[in-house]
Formats: sequence, C-alpha cells, structure tokens
Amino acid sequence: MTHPIERRPPQGKAAGPLLSIITVSRNAAATIGDTLASVSMQDADFVVEHLCIDGGSSDATREIIDRWAGRSRQIRRIYELDDGIFDAMNKGLRAASGEYVLFLNADDFLVSPHTLATAMRGIVPGTRGNPDLIVGDAVMGRLEHWGFWRHRRVPRHLGRIRGIGLYPVHQGQFTRRRLLDAVGGFDARRRLGSDLAQYYDMEMNFRPSIRRLGADVAFMQAGGAANAGLIAIARGSGEIFAYLSATRGFARACIMVLIKTLQSMGEIRYGCCPHKRWFTG
Repeated sequence: MTHPIERRPPQGKAAGPLLSIITVSRNAAATIGDTLASVSMQDADFVVEHLCIDGGSSDATREIIDRWAGRSRQIRRIYELDDGIFDAMNKGLRAASGEYVLFLNADDFLVSPHTLATAMRGIVPGTRGNPDLIVGDAVMGRLEHWGFWRHRRVPRHLGRIRGIGLYPVHQGQFTRRRLLDAVGGFDARRRLGSDLAQYYDMEMNFRPSIRRLGADVAFMQAGGAANAGLIAIARGSGEIFAYLSATRGFARACIMVLIKTLQSMGEIRYGCCPHKRWFTG
C-alpha cells in the first residue's frame, strides 16, 4: 500500500518542528535506507520532520520509505510525479513547516547520531537573532573505498567576502525557511545548478547571517546527478555561467565561475574516506 500524498502535521515534543529535512527520490532503493536511518536515529531533543518526496519510483524506494515511516512518526510522504529534482524540492519546501530546512539527497546520510543536535545547539525557536544559515562540511566518495574523494568544506571567508563565487555545501546547509521562500525556492528549469544559483541569489539580495559549524554534516555517496562525471560537472558549470552572465554580467560571471571551480578542485583528497555507517537499517 502506498500513500500518494501525506501532509499530516508532525506529532510529539512541540506544536511544530524546528527543522524540516527534505529528501527527494526516484529509484533510490540502493541508498535511501541509509538516508532514512541516519535521520530517524538522531538524538535531537527538538521536533524534526522528514519529508520524503518520491517522483514515481519503479523500484522498491517507496516500500523502503513506507517501512521506515512505520517506525518513525517524523516521516511525511508525498508520492506524485514531478518535473525533475528541483521541482520535487520545491514541493518539499511548500509542505515544510520547520523554521530551518535541510535538503538531504536520497544517496546521502548524516554522519553521526549527534549531527542535528550539534547544528541546532543554542537555537531558540522564533528568535530574531537566530542565524539565517548554519553551514557545515560534507564528505563525498565511496564508503570504505581507497581512492579519490572530496572533503567539501565551507570556505573560510564565506559571508565575509560576497559576490566572488564562494558557496556552502548544499547537504550541509541549514537555511531558515522564510529566506528560502523569499528567494522563491529553486528555479526548476535548471537541471543541475539551481541550488548554487539559489545561494548566490540569497547572498546578493538578502546578505544572510551565517554560522559555521566547522564539522561534517553529511556523507554524499559519489554519483549524484550533478557529480556523475566530468560531463555533468561541466554542464552544471555551464548552467551557472549562463545564469551569472545574465544577472551579474560577463566579467563577474567569469570570476565567480573561476572561484567556484578552484573551490571544487581544492576539495579533492586521496586515501580512504573518513566516515562509515554508524547505524543499521
């Protein structure tokens, strides 16, 4: 039995969640169990809702989500067709009710049972002084594999030097929902670079306050849509360059894409990935 749309409010510790985690999926049966387990087993003492948006999987993805939903009251399901990953993310954003939002892909997982508690430490719900963004690092690679991997760290000068192309890691970025709404969510017409364009728009139009965690938030299993190979990476950079050329001008676009590329190249490491699964599905 599946649930086409499930928009019930979360129940439990408070009237509403402090944090909404949004996971979009399509045929992710091989990895989404890790995503769901890592969220459901967090030791946070505040309310978390986990919105699972599936766009029409033909494998066992929905069965895995349903099984975890039977264990965890925080999971909310929306099963309906979408027009790509960013359209699905927008659906999740419209359904979210948390003060903060984290987008965690169906091939990613949180790196420890304390990740969310650490990220939200000191946050008082509804307080004006809460930062707009709380940003942490991420590791991308193959679990227990020796070879090249990426340590995607938050740039030291993010938020201090603006408009040059520095960016945070999307899977380590906790953003106030009102800011995401103000910027209009994601541009679903883009297939690879809408998350980066969204951050650049927030940076330019709202100058968000940023708190750095200085710790890893997520493990990203290599092979996602925007990192599936050199061709996908080049296409994503092309999307961003076209967007920046139209909104910032050609010269600024060249500088920002160069800085973005240098930041990405600086993430590359060689050896064994530093994280393993800490949970069992």
